Amino acid sequence: MTEASLERLRNVSSHQLIGSGVRKLHVKLPYYDRYMADNLTHFAYFHIYSMGRHLSHLRAAITSPDPPLRPSYEVPAWINAEVLELGEEMISAWESIYTEDPDDPKRDSDECTKYRNTLREAHREYRYLFKAQEQMRENGVFLSSIASAMAKMPCADKLEFTDGEDPYHKKDAYLVDRDYRISLRALMLEPHTWSDASLLYTNPDFEPPTEFLHKLPVEIYRAGIALREVKVQCSRPWTYAQLSMSPSERASFIELLQNLQTLTFDTAGKKRGTGWYFTGQEDAKDIVFDFLSTLLQAPNLEHLTIAFSEFALGSQSLIKVLTRAQNKCLRQLRLKGATLRKGELGQYLAHVKGSCEVVLESAELLDGKWADEADELRGLSGVSITVIDPFGAEFRGGQFRDMWNAEEEEMLNKYLQGTSSVNPFRNKNIS
Repeated sequence: MTEASLERLRNVSSHQLIGSGVRKLHVKLPYYDRYMADNLTHFAYFHIYSMGRHLSHLRAAITSPDPPLRPSYEVPAWINAEVLELGEEMISAWESIYTEDPDDPKRDSDECTKYRNTLREAHREYRYLFKAQEQMRENGVFLSSIASAMAKMPCADKLEFTDGEDPYHKKDAYLVDRDYRISLRALMLEPHTWSDASLLYTNPDFEPPTEFLHKLPVEIYRAGIALREVKVQCSRPWTYAQLSMSPSERASFIELLQNLQTLTFDTAGKKRGTGWYFTGQEDAKDIVFDFLSTLLQAPNLEHLTIAFSEFALGSQSLIKVLTRAQNKCLRQLRLKGATLRKGELGQYLAHVKGSCEVVLESAELLDGKWADEADELRGLSGVSITVIDPFGAEFRGGQFRDMWNAEEEEMLNKYLQGTSSVNPFRNKNIS
């Protein structure tokens, strides 16, 4: 969410050849932090801590072939003790900014002054980026610019939201370039993913731009674009409040869904611990379920993917949200981390007209028995179901789970798809 990114989008959309070939718009929504922008001492503390962690990883990488602290990325062969010493000197220089110790030309070396100035200059630019971000968020320029640019691209009918989370990102990699100033500056001006706020603060002074998940599609629709595909794949926001919609906002949102054919709502997170969870926020799950329920009001939806982290939904049924929608045109359904109660999935799929391929991964049956659920799902006409790693119900007993293996799962899927008459849940002598 920067002026530079909007300018690149304008240039692409205005280019007759390139703009005409764009089919999907990928909107990244990382953010610049208010407290980091307002407070130089906190900015210094953040990078002191992060550089220290980076040096620990580098030190481990060059002293042991397979240490637990070794970073996920490949450490350049030229990293040595001198590079580690350089990093320690930077930390020492930044510590005086954190403690608000004034510069002293008689005491400080030229290198020490240079390291401090590097951090101060980065902070000034970070503040500028934060202010520009907030201005675009408040005055609507971000929304209107994207919508008007998309309207110029005749084939663009797909929209994807992410927050910049990247499992291959070189986290804290301050010194991985031979010219360290390149990687140092890049790290200091890097925005945060939504889940970063939960790691940085107990109570962040920032609301992640989750409102764009419903406001931007509406703005795009008003610009004359019929969206056929929407994908949401963002890490956990520390608050879900901005996902709430007023009745008029919900009505406008439902209106744009008339042409939607493919929906992906992936909240499982690309990294461990970054998926959407709802502990500590009383109404968070209700807000998310309400938003998802609205998304599902697309009458022509053919491909639906919903993913949550395991145990994220607790005892609340996800399938109950789906049953309100009755997506009759569905051709493909993939659910990961879903919760369901007995009979709900069959009730939802019974409304589907035509054939439908269903994949259930890490689904939890909250009540009833998987044996009965398998019987019901097998009997659905035109539905091909694959189940991967089920739990809940019979699996709450450790004895049953210990006896469940890949062969049992294969047998279950053959039963569900009608190529076997043996229900493995009934083929076990377990009380």
